[in-house]
Amino acid sequence: MSRLRHGMLWLSLTVGCMLAAPANGRADGHGESKRVAMDRVFFPVELSDGQTHLIAGYLYYVGSVSSRILQVAVHGATHYHLYWDIPTINGVDYSYARYMAQLGYTVLAIDQLGTGASSQPDGDFVTIDETASALHQVLVSLRSRENPIGHAYRRIVLVGHSNGSLTSIYATGTYHDADALVTTAWEHPPHPLPFNPEDILGMVTEPYIPAKAFTKEFRTATFYHVPSTDPAVLDFEYNHLAAIQARAQFFDLFRIGLDTSQSRSTGVTVPVLVQLGDFDALQPSEFLAPEPTYYPNAQSVTLQYLTEMGHNVNGHLNHLQSWTGIDRWIRQVFD
Repeated sequence: MSRLRHGMLWLSLTVGCMLAAPANGRADGHGESKRVAMDRVFFPVELSDGQTHLIAGYLYYVGSVSSRILQVAVHGATHYHLYWDIPTINGVDYSYARYMAQLGYTVLAIDQLGTGASSQPDGDFVTIDETASALHQVLVSLRSRENPIGHAYRRIVLVGHSNGSLTSIYATGTYHDADALVTTAWEHPPHPLPFNPEDILGMVTEPYIPAKAFTKEFRTATFYHVPSTDPAVLDFEYNHLAAIQARAQFFDLFRIGLDTSQSRSTGVTVPVLVQLGDFDALQPSEFLAPEPTYYPNAQSVTLQYLTEMGHNVNGHLNHLQSWTGIDRWIRQVFD
């Protein structure tokens, strides 16, 4: 798409754009603590192979699962649901799911198809189409009491991170299940990468990429802004957050990342929030401004620029600027 066309689309689109989310500094405790319960549930989904597979979900809530708004959190590549529930490290609370549960939301953090406790069919079968179909079926079941939770949710927000953002965009643009969409650490406008994609893809020789296929040094440089990160979190990232990744899904991430017109964002009709960090090596916020042009049918598109922030937002000391921005935006959308 030409720059001129980008500009015309930009002018014709009504965008709610926040110039910056507040930088709240370190997250040394989050105020009054309430007991957060966590249940593991499994959602059966039938995919194009005619087989029934299971998607694992981790449900976080305070008191009751019947909150007014459900957040469904979708992790990125080489991670699993624990990205949303990093434990307290050196006195700092890193769990997005527990933070949001204490604010009154119910949070369902899933393991995407092919990783964590979810089914792991052949890694070359786990394309973005199958992954999005699985997510779609989970959301459909959440609208009915006939689901593993036993409660029907009227308002559902999809919250994605990195490749989980792409899965959420693709599913929302295809199936229209969510009432609102939050993406973090993923953008459509062309931008440079800190490595040659062909070098990375050339390493993928098996249907599943091993959890520690990438070195700690690579994960640190790619995922974190070190000045805003506790070194203990970098250790936790490599030793506990690294997860296996299906090859087909990984290939689709790069394929669509290099041609973002395939993301199905044009089919998204609900409000969208996009968050990016200024030190995100993979998705730097300096290229974010044209992002709303990729959502021509969305009710609104809000941009939040995160400061002193790398790719894995939740693992940074200053993650509250992201979390409070998401909470504030959701309340504005539904109140």
